[in-house]
Amino acid sequence: MFFVILFIFSTIFAITLGVPDLPFPQGDEIMHIRSIRESLELGSYTLPVLSGLPNPYKPPLLFWLGMFFDRIFGVSYLAERLVSFFFGIGTLTLFYKLYLSISKSLKETKLATFTFAFSFLSLKFFGLLMMEGAMVFFTLLYIFLFYKSKNKKSLTYVIWGSFFVGFGYLLKGPILHIYIVLFLISYLYIKMIHVRNGKFQISFDPIWKEKNTLLSFGLSFLIPILWISYLYLFTDSGKELLRFFFITENMGKFYATNQSGLRIWGGWLLYTVPFTIPILHILWISLKKPSNQRNQFLVMTILVFLLFVTIFHLLPNRKDPYYVTPFISLLFLLPAMKKISWESLVLSRFNSFSIPIIYFLFVAIAVVLRLPVLFSISLFGIIVTLSVIFFFRNEKFKFYGIFIPQLLLVPITMVFLLRPMSDPDITKQNINADGKEVCVIAENPWTAMDVQNKLKTSKVSFALPLTYKETCPNAEILINYSESTSFPDHFEKKTSWYQWKQHLILDSYQIADALRKVDKRSFQSEVSVWSKGEKR
Repeated sequence: MFFVILFIFSTIFAITLGVPDLPFPQGDEIMHIRSIRESLELGSYTLPVLSGLPNPYKPPLLFWLGMFFDRIFGVSYLAERLVSFFFGIGTLTLFYKLYLSISKSLKETKLATFTFAFSFLSLKFFGLLMMEGAMVFFTLLYIFLFYKSKNKKSLTYVIWGSFFVGFGYLLKGPILHIYIVLFLISYLYIKMIHVRNGKFQISFDPIWKEKNTLLSFGLSFLIPILWISYLYLFTDSGKELLRFFFITENMGKFYATNQSGLRIWGGWLLYTVPFTIPILHILWISLKKPSNQRNQFLVMTILVFLLFVTIFHLLPNRKDPYYVTPFISLLFLLPAMKKISWESLVLSRFNSFSIPIIYFLFVAIAVVLRLPVLFSISLFGIIVTLSVIFFFRNEKFKFYGIFIPQLLLVPITMVFLLRPMSDPDITKQNINADGKEVCVIAENPWTAMDVQNKLKTSKVSFALPLTYKETCPNAEILINYSESTSFPDHFEKKTSWYQWKQHLILDSYQIADALRKVDKRSFQSEVSVWSKGEKR
């Protein structure tokens, strides 16, 4: 029954991936999709391209897989996003097997798999064409094979794990190698450092004992060396691509700090939603109550590893919260390591009372934004959760009365809050741009890439507001995302719509006043479409 339910939810989730604008977007996805489709159009299969030139920002694995799925299923958002979806299925499979190996409890494993599957991390990045979903998979794959290697006392598992890390290089470069090195350092640190009778002791014997594991990691460089050699020796622009990727794109991120480190810490809280409170609870238990049980060594290794990767991501200038996503699955594994049941974590007083509070917030948002379906569902959620907290004594019924409403928090947000509030679909705006030259006037070239991804049969160009006449002299249709652009008389305004602004400059009084008046125009800007032809 567990696998049937998981399959049904997975199928429903997969079907929704064909919608161009998902509830939880990520800007980089636009560029990745554009690179895949341009590469297919130009027949550049080996070396993906972007804007007509070799893509210097990321290695090719994600683009290769996207092109493969587009070839099988046809060029579409669904085909391209199935790449991350299948990485998600692979990750959940690894998670299930690893959790079961540690906990030995089938019931706890099923509960933990559901919590991880319905986390914000899973519901966002296993449905977007981003490297993050694949990075979660490859990170967990190595740790899973490492654990199996130690459990079975067989080097074969860790050899395969090291080899697969090489494929991870083809996603985002050497970053996965750094993660695994930090994991191995964490493992050796716990083995080497001891405090006994108030004395600090260090032993180097573990390094010698783990020499085969460390040496096997050399296999992870096989695929990167082959790919780098191919670029350097057999492509005209290979040297420039390597120089840009390693120096500008990677080392350049350590040049100066321009983002707050709180963003990284916020990522740990954000991507564990809606089970952030149980995760914080198990973290507190792990730190406060160390034990002598068999898995304590594994717990300490994971905690040190998470600290190391956090410190590492605090160093570059960019500190996006999603940088911590490859490690979120390890937090959901902690209850298995500590032999703590998910039932006790979910039924803790703080977590139990937080769920009706969140549904109360949903009710308030539904009233302000006039969303009747969200209001009804949230009201039902309040009744259910408060009833099981105050009136039911059956522990099993009480657990599921909290667990299921908590499990559904992110899906409810996606379907009943964000979807009704989403921007209009440009493909349904009667633009009549098939086969025509379209000029997108905006501040960001990614806006034009997004339009080109959606208007597949049109030829889309990008222009800044002040340069569109020179940039797009032959454009038949202008799509204007700038609020202060005027057009010549031979262009006629055909249609317009409003979309949410990405950057707002409003003080707290203006925001409060807009909310009081239910005036969403304060948060939106007009997008207008102009067609060449009659005078206006």
